[in-house]
Amino acid sequence: MKVTLISPPSPFLINQKAFPPLGILYLAAILERHNIEVEVVDLADKEKELIETLELYAGADLYGISATTPQYPQALIIKKILCEQNKKNLIAVGGAHPSSVPNNCIKDGFDFVVLGEGENALLQIVNNLKFKKPQYGEIRAQAIQDLDSIPIPARHLIDINSYAYDIDGGRGTTIITSRGCPYACAFCSKDGWQTGTRFHGAKYVISELEHIITTYGIKHFLFLDDTLTLHKSRLLELCRLMVPLNIKWRCYARSSTSKEKLIAMKEAGCVEIGVGVESGSQKILDSVNKKETVDQNTKFVELCKEIGIIANVFIMIGLPGETYKTVEETRQWMEHVRPQKFGFNIFMPYAGTPIFNNPEKYDIRIYEVPDEKSWVKGRQGEYQSFVSTNELSREEIVRLFEESFNYYTELTNWQPGVGKK
Repeated sequence: MKVTLISPPSPFLINQKAFPPLGILYLAAILERHNIEVEVVDLADKEKELIETLELYAGADLYGISATTPQYPQALIIKKILCEQNKKNLIAVGGAHPSSVPNNCIKDGFDFVVLGEGENALLQIVNNLKFKKPQYGEIRAQAIQDLDSIPIPARHLIDINSYAYDIDGGRGTTIITSRGCPYACAFCSKDGWQTGTRFHGAKYVISELEHIITTYGIKHFLFLDDTLTLHKSRLLELCRLMVPLNIKWRCYARSSTSKEKLIAMKEAGCVEIGVGVESGSQKILDSVNKKETVDQNTKFVELCKEIGIIANVFIMIGLPGETYKTVEETRQWMEHVRPQKFGFNIFMPYAGTPIFNNPEKYDIRIYEVPDEKSWVKGRQGEYQSFVSTNELSREEIVRLFEESFNYYTELTNWQPGVGKK
């Protein structure tokens, strides 16, 4: 039995080779544990040579493609090429997009559509194929409760040195220590995913970090957890154990993170925290159920400056209820707080989110979004708005976005995706 796992190109990104495809590396590790032959194909930057590249991986018993929504058009092209190579090829698709709109993927002809977490679902598909009893269509398996029971991602199946992501002047890689988010922001999709949060133990995380340091010589990390700081005692233990590793890292957190946690993180090597501020308007924060305040966001950035951690604030324009006044409130917040870094995007309404599912409950109009245009973070100058509000048209949202982006760049001396000017 041979399985080929594929990560599609992401032509909308400035740098497609920033991060390894961590999700399918977890799947590969599970297959290896069960003595199943597996190979990983990362097609980043290869959108113009898909046919030639995929020919090198002919003959697998099962192909698995992982796709976000903006990657999905590339996933369809990959499926078409594989079927042209051999009509009998069996193809599974999983990831964020299939988990939100599985029926669309079935209509598009995928043999198996995985909803939610992939490890047990992929094993189920493989075992059914082994016994000549394939069950086609939607596959949803029980989520793994004990995350420490799974092997670390199979990074040895890729050329990890071909990826580059700068963290405090060093080449960094990704790691994730938990799954899930307990919050219910209206712009976030949880369709197909288990609610709540599950954690790796601190000793498991340290073991994975030590493995990466020893095997690949990498000592800079991006923690991909939705919110690394959720579990206080675990975070403090993790920070204590990281101190001797002498590493540098960044992560994501909410602005409610306490000073005690931030000090421990700084001592453990944290150099930057990405935080979803979303807006400088309390009206907007309340409309999307953010459960945080503008004052909290302000104090968080000030606290990070005091402790010596960079606060990278993420803001959006075009959320439900956006007006000229709320856009100006965000502008004034940025002027007052002056974060060291920022990320700024136009709100993209994804299937499965409360806003997308119930637009009538919000001050928003959603227009048809081509999958290939559905990225949130991409190339500057190519942004479009697929939403409007009672006060702001699609065109006006784009105009205000470009105007604000240029101003925030001048204000912070930082340009997202590129760096300092």
